[in-house]
Amino acid sequence: MEIKIVKQRPQSIMADVLAMPVFEGQDLSFELKELDAKLGGCIGEMKAKAELKGKTGELHLVNTLGNLPVRYLAVFGLGKADKFNADEFRKSAGELSRALSKKSFKDIAIWLGEMPLAADVLAETASGGVLMGSYRFRKYFTSGNENGIIDEIKLVLGDKADLASASQGLIKGQIVAEAVCSARDLVNEPSSNMTPTDLADFARRLAESSGLDCEIFNESQLLEKGMGGILGVGQGSCQAPKFIILKYTGRDSDELDMAYVGKAITFDSGGISLKPWDKMWEMKSDMSGGAAVITAMGAIAKLRPAINILGIVPATENMPSGCAIKPGDILRMASGKTVEIHSTDAEGRLILADALDYACKQGAKQMVDVATLTGACSRIFGSACSGGFTNNDEFYSKVVAAAKQSGECIWQLPTFEEYKEMIKSDVADIKNVGGPVAGASTAALFLEEFVENRPWVHLDIAGTAYLDKDNGYQVKGGSGASVPTLISLALNIAKIL
Repeated sequence: MEIKIVKQRPQSIMADVLAMPVFEGQDLSFELKELDAKLGGCIGEMKAKAELKGKTGELHLVNTLGNLPVRYLAVFGLGKADKFNADEFRKSAGELSRALSKKSFKDIAIWLGEMPLAADVLAETASGGVLMGSYRFRKYFTSGNENGIIDEIKLVLGDKADLASASQGLIKGQIVAEAVCSARDLVNEPSSNMTPTDLADFARRLAESSGLDCEIFNESQLLEKGMGGILGVGQGSCQAPKFIILKYTGRDSDELDMAYVGKAITFDSGGISLKPWDKMWEMKSDMSGGAAVITAMGAIAKLRPAINILGIVPATENMPSGCAIKPGDILRMASGKTVEIHSTDAEGRLILADALDYACKQGAKQMVDVATLTGACSRIFGSACSGGFTNNDEFYSKVVAAAKQSGECIWQLPTFEEYKEMIKSDVADIKNVGGPVAGASTAALFLEEFVENRPWVHLDIAGTAYLDKDNGYQVKGGSGASVPTLISLALNIAKIL
């Protein structure tokens, strides 16, 4: 899809469809009234009869019958003006582009002239919304793959808008949205085609194209480094584990300002503690955290903030076999700590422990890990938001601010001292599960054992990484959760270094 920004009067636009916004409870804009006059007043009549209300997600298509240069006029609702903001517009743009793409329109123009947002924000949210909202994963369809794909979208600004500022917003919006869609592609791939090696190969290609430094540890290197967590989880699979390291250097310093760590279990059967069969197919998405880190690092490299970041992704499968780890086994992690295994289905924290330890050894000043870690977290929040955990409220506030700026929701859950008792082991330093209650919090406390008291935030995206329906710019399947937050956080912190 090609996205352009233009300054043009709506009456002169040529396209398959011209989309004009309407706020709920407000009169039609001057521009829409002008267009309606050429259509015999049909839109005003719809408004008078309350057939057109302007509610969020509302869409009316009007055939212009040759009375305008466009074939159709699409009047879409933005909801109440007093609740309108950048993320609400991003959602509306996503709904609009998805609805119009289903009707096989190829050339769409969207009028932005009446939006109460700065030009750069308008362009960023509009481009991001249409790209993410019209996303489809159709790689494995044998026919009809091109149906409904939009070729071009024109974002049409009013006369007074700052075109240069809007152009900068467009670039950022596209880069972020392309990273989100790339993460979705990785998550939606069947696990047979997204093994640890496949993910590592993708990361290497991304690094080459974006200027990131890339290093991939193989199984023998993991043995040398004593990474018992990732090796233990991976030993039941015929697919060799990989440890992916991407480095972005944005300022002239040896300091490592931040590390992003993403869980990448490319398929999670549960191991010996086998998962129920009915939703196991969805466990191809258990590498969503790793996909988020890899694609966010690629976007950061394109945006060039003045910050140094390390992206770390331990990647492996969790499979049952005669070689798999068993409940009751004890693993020695890269940090030297020992872990008693009570459930082989609590494997993500084991590979993250080695990755967080590696980040500490590289000198990371602060860390964010992203993981589809616990069913407990998804049972609390569903797909409405991700769970947040921290050992540092100041750093956590920066992550939340980045999420809010990006249109993502994080809600903090506790890591009370009392919960630490639940992961104490009788035969090792700690155990990998804390029991049937407070599962999201005890999992976070397990990870905290490996961050050496550095500022750290854990994002549990178990409920937000894979969705069961379309909503706004979000789509069914892999969501790309946390990608926008990670990008915004890097840009925000770069400004204060």
